[in-house]
Amino acid sequence: MSLIKKILFFSIVIFLFFSLTKNIFDYQKKYQLYLEFKNEYGAAKKQNIALKTQLLLESDPKEIEKTIRDKLNLTKPGEAVIIIPQPSPTPVVVTPTPAPNWQQWWEVYFK
Repeated sequence: MSLIKKILFFSIVIFLFFSLTKNIFDYQKKYQLYLEFKNEYGAAKKQNIALKTQLLLESDPKEIEKTIRDKLNLTKPGEAVIIIPQPSPTPVVVTPTPAPNWQQWWEVYFK
């Protein structure tokens, strides 16, 4: 009778152990899935805010007028346009480094 109780006890312990390990692995998978969805939700929320901001800017009449005027190069009556030319790159003059003093004196006296 004691042997049957031990076998039954160990079989229950083994069953609980395997059940616990299965639950732990399932929990880890679900937690990874949760983190992925959380990151995707955060990215989608940022994109949503950016799109709403862009929509507000595009629906503003002043912004629409500014965009049209910039693209078509139009001006209002009495308005002056100033075109600033692109700066040309300045040439860099490379000056040779002078020889050391002792070498200059050597050339003066011995050459």
